[in-house]
Amino acid sequence: MRRCVGRDPACAGLIGVSVLEGFWTALEAQLQNQIVAGGLALGLAGALIAALRHLPAFLWSQIKRFFVATAVIDSRNDIFNAYVNWLNDLPFGRKSRLFTVVQAPADALETVGELPRLVFSPAPGLHLFWHDGHLMWIEREIAMNLQVVETMRISMLFARRARLEAMLADVIERAHARLAGRTQLYTVDQWATGWRLTDAKPRRRLDSLVLAPGIREAIVADIRQFFGRRAWYAEMGIPWRRGYLLHGPPGTGKTSLAFALAGELELALCALSLLNPKLSDAGLSELLQRTPARALILIEDVDAFFAEREKQDDRIEISFSGLLNALDGVAAQEGRIVVLTTNHKERLDPALIRPGRIDVPIEIGRSGPNEVAALFLRFHPEAQAHAERIRQAWQGQWIAPATVQQVLLAETQPEAAAMRLIERAQEPPATRAAEVRVV
Repeated sequence: MRRCVGRDPACAGLIGVSVLEGFWTALEAQLQNQIVAGGLALGLAGALIAALRHLPAFLWSQIKRFFVATAVIDSRNDIFNAYVNWLNDLPFGRKSRLFTVVQAPADALETVGELPRLVFSPAPGLHLFWHDGHLMWIEREIAMNLQVVETMRISMLFARRARLEAMLADVIERAHARLAGRTQLYTVDQWATGWRLTDAKPRRRLDSLVLAPGIREAIVADIRQFFGRRAWYAEMGIPWRRGYLLHGPPGTGKTSLAFALAGELELALCALSLLNPKLSDAGLSELLQRTPARALILIEDVDAFFAEREKQDDRIEISFSGLLNALDGVAAQEGRIVVLTTNHKERLDPALIRPGRIDVPIEIGRSGPNEVAALFLRFHPEAQAHAERIRQAWQGQWIAPATVQQVLLAETQPEAAAMRLIERAQEPPATRAAEVRVV
């Protein structure tokens, strides 16, 4: 017999063969034992029976997939509500005998004492109906865990996937038709994990704002140029993002300008508060990465965030470094507009408003003589003589547009409004400043 020495490969092979022969010899000896052989046979039989028992369900699921196209949507996506509205436009949705009733959000056109409007939709459960020559059914379920999530399984019999995709495309098209000519407003959902479409308001005309000459035209031209230079940004290796800072005293129309810009440029408006106690660094970063296409992200009163940080408020989860990384970190989304507003620019950390994070700082000041007269003429375009008197009275003085608007809303007659504005011009500036309100 050959003696193995060292790491001879041939010796290693002989040892392996010897071990394998020993294993088979031991196995044969065990199989000759009736108890062991019987137990092994029973185990194999049980495994086979278990596999055969699940086979019909597996075959049925495969057959069902062949004949039935199914789509699944849930309430964490805006298409869920769009699909519910689409269902309610169908005869089935209007006549369904198993339905959910909720009170619609208040409408600005509702009058005092008017009963609230009710919205109906298919209730949780199974619903069958015909659509476009196909039998369809919906299974609506509600799951409650860390958050409440509603799910709809939409199935169509004897239909290809393309037919179901076309139906969902029609859902989206109708939803967008309802939003035509309106500014879509998104806010952070109650879990601070995503954006939620909360409202769609009529677009505000940019020329409805009374600002210093050139501000409207400059910012609109800058944003249009930004959206038209995507290829240039890529060629230059510059992140395709744009940041604006609107700063000035309260009541000068900073928020109104952001809303009007979104309407003028047909952008979605995403409102975000840094004081949201449920918002963390990771959540903020994810939100800014998942904004809707062509969106203007509005972060109001950013100076309040710094004030709360100085107080070491435990409710504020966002750190300053987390804010900076979310705005222009490596993972920050491109193709978006960020607008910060503040009443106190001097309170902001220079790192936040440096070039690259804030590309265009714009001061929105109080209104002078020409702006006060122009705002008056928006309410009373025929009262040119009164407007000239107002212009003369306000020479060398300034006032917040919100205060002027307050007077014009209270005094509906041109003579009374002009008289009141002239009287305000004669009051001490400190008195006027105390009544300033944010619009």
